[in-house]
Amino acid sequence: MDEPVKAGEVFETPYVTMWLKDGLVYCKYADDLDLSIEVAKFCVESRIFFTKGKPAVLLVDMKGIKSTSKEARNYMATIGTTLVTAAALVTGSPFNNALANLFLSVNKPAIPTRLFSNEDDARQWLLPYLEQ
Repeated sequence: MDEPVKAGEVFETPYVTMWLKDGLVYCKYADDLDLSIEVAKFCVESRIFFTKGKPAVLLVDMKGIKSTSKEARNYMATIGTTLVTAAALVTGSPFNNALANLFLSVNKPAIPTRLFSNEDDARQWLLPYLEQ
């Protein structure tokens, strides 16, 4: 059986960097990222690999995303939520905020998902999901 991910472990890909801290899986997208369906699939597969197929609570820093396709948004809201208990999306610009709001209102993720402008508020919102 695989050992669980240990705090401090970092997993880097060309599109997203992931690490575990205080029970949360942090996902930080690369700067100037065009999130296509292919990139979305790669990121989800990478997350499942990193978490060794275990359910995870995600804090997603999406500040680096500069564009996303409709197919990628649909994928992330459905199949992309596989083994995710809850996700907090952290934005850093009006563009990212608009992109995240579009994702939440149109694509309606299958898991509890909220938008935040800072990491501290996102972390606080996620804490109850760690206890489930």
